Amino acid sequence: MTPHTDSRSKPEFSVGTRVKTRHSVDPELPEKEWPLETGVIVDEFGGVQDITDESYGRNWAVSRRWAIALDGGPLVFRNDPDLEPE
Repeated sequence: MTPHTDSRSKPEFSVGTRVKTRHSVDPELPEKEWPLETGVIVDEFGGVQDITDESYGRNWAVSRRWAIALDGGPLVFRNDPDLEPE
């Protein structure tokens, strides 16, 4: 599956879409420097994309919309702005 895109809209992702997202297991590497990794969306948790870190009162263990199985093995959770079409 490929995300729907045109010149005026953001990609629309769905389960089965191949994507790229930043990921690193190095705790000392700043998030802005994480390399792009490829993977496939394996589950959706709709409705959580509107929840912000502030609404939880913390910035850890915050729900994300998509579960992505990275090609290298890890399962990561991301929102739409964190993803790019592969």
